Parts: sequence; C-alpha cells; structure tokens
Amino acid sequence: MSIKPMTRIQKIRYYAVIRWALYIFLIFVSAILINVGKGVKPIYFIPLCVCICMNEGEYPAAFLGGICGLIFDEASGKIFGYSSVMFIIFCVSATILFRHLLFQNAVNVIALSAVYTATYQILDYFFYYAMWDYENSGYVFSHISIPCIFYTIIISPIVYLIIKPIVKRFYPKKAKTIEEAMKV
Repeated sequence: MSIKPMTRIQKIRYYAVIRWALYIFLIFVSAILINVGKGVKPIYFIPLCVCICMNEGEYPAAFLGGICGLIFDEASGKIFGYSSVMFIIFCVSATILFRHLLFQNAVNVIALSAVYTATYQILDYFFYYAMWDYENSGYVFSHISIPCIFYTIIISPIVYLIIKPIVKRFYPKKAKTIEEAMKV
C-alpha cells in the first residue's frame, strides 16, 4: 500500500485549514483575555485583525471583521453589532491598504492598529458618552479611552510576532511561472 503525495491544491487547502484554525484559536484567546480581570485593557482584536488581513482577500477580511466585532460586542457588553460594522470597515481597508500601498511589516501594523484603535475609541466615546451629555464624560475619555489606545499600540508588535510565523509557515508560496522554472 503506497501513500500518494499531496498535490499543490491539496497542500494549499490543508495549510489554509491549519492557518484558519490557528487564527480562530487566537481570536477566542483574545475574547478570553478581554474578560479576565478588571480595569483598562487593550483591544486585542484590532491588531489581530490587521495582522490576519495583511495576507487575506477582501471577503475573508469582511467575514473576519464581522465575527471579531460580534465576539468583541459580546465580550465587552456593547450593543450587538456595533463593533462589527467598524471592524468590517477596518479589516477590508487594511486588506486594501496592504495589497496596494503598504509593506507587510511591524511598523505598518502598529500604525494601522493605532489609527483604528483611536478611531474606534473616539467613536465609542462619542456614541456612548458625549452624545448623551453625561456628567464627567471627559474622565471616561482621559482615563479609559486614551490608556486603551496606548495599551493596544503596545500589544500590536507582540500580536504581529505571533501571527508572522503562522503566515510564513502556512501561507501558500507563489507558484513559479514557466519562464522562472526554465531558468534553473
């Protein structure tokens, strides 16, 4: 009985399943970390989504943003679907930016995570506190939103260093063209 070697398509599917299983594991670990303890914590989902979306297409990025947004809403006690809309926009724009404009490196991941976290926190502050003119709402912005932005920026390179080996090991290599193969 002989075992046939896997074809290129079978390897790509196999690696995609492993890669996405690891991504899903990291997403659920992030959901657990958000619920552990009290106080201000980073939004782990934003750098995680940015790092995953560096190599994926627009449709997987939109799906990932929707799922991560719903999980984040459930974990943080927000209105169901509130974060999902913003995460979809963040993930699709990250995919497009990395495909056409940015290099895939830690500096760009940190910069995008900072911009997306600041945007999310400012909109969150506006829609949850400033719009309703709560008393001492500036305290919430200065003591919760700003530290959350800084903690997320600090955690971004760590998330990048976790995702980078997964992508390097389980993302399919570019197939050689006939001209490249004949140069040997």
